[in-house]
Amino acid sequence: MNPYLITLSCLAQVTLLAKISPWPTGIASGLAITTILSAFAFTRMRWGAHLDMYLAMAGWGGFGMLLPSLWFGSTCHHAFNMDHYALMSLGMWAFSLPPIWREARCLAEARREGRGWSTLLIDGIVMQIGMALAHLPTVWIPMGDPRIAWFSQGGMLIGMSLGMMVAQYFSGAWERRDVLAVGR
Repeated sequence: MNPYLITLSCLAQVTLLAKISPWPTGIASGLAITTILSAFAFTRMRWGAHLDMYLAMAGWGGFGMLLPSLWFGSTCHHAFNMDHYALMSLGMWAFSLPPIWREARCLAEARREGRGWSTLLIDGIVMQIGMALAHLPTVWIPMGDPRIAWFSQGGMLIGMSLGMMVAQYFSGAWERRDVLAVGR
């Protein structure tokens, strides 16, 4: 995981959200979260191997989720529409799958053990469920509220992360394992 690219993808999300909804508190919060994710990205070798997947999904995946909003031109990039949700998910996977498959230490270990695709499939399914559940509260927020884009993106990223944690728990990934540093 290139920490500079993770940081840039997070900054791109803040920029796109600021374009969709210029909310000063959201911009400041987005920059603060970008700083935290950037610190994790630059020190990732000191943390657990699954952090790589979180960083790629929060950075590249989050950026890919926002791209349909440019296509649809909506003020709420997650207006509930199955076509939009499918395109948002497709964008997330298209932008995050290559770096995850190539550079995530946890997936490199899973591939060595012959369970790379199954690990990715389980994480992906549970992550999509987490994102769908995280979307539910935004259905009740008035559509005219300009902050909904920020809340929706944050909710999706939180749902995505919680889904990955659930998948890790059920696959036994929370057990203590030493994973060799792979990559850069």
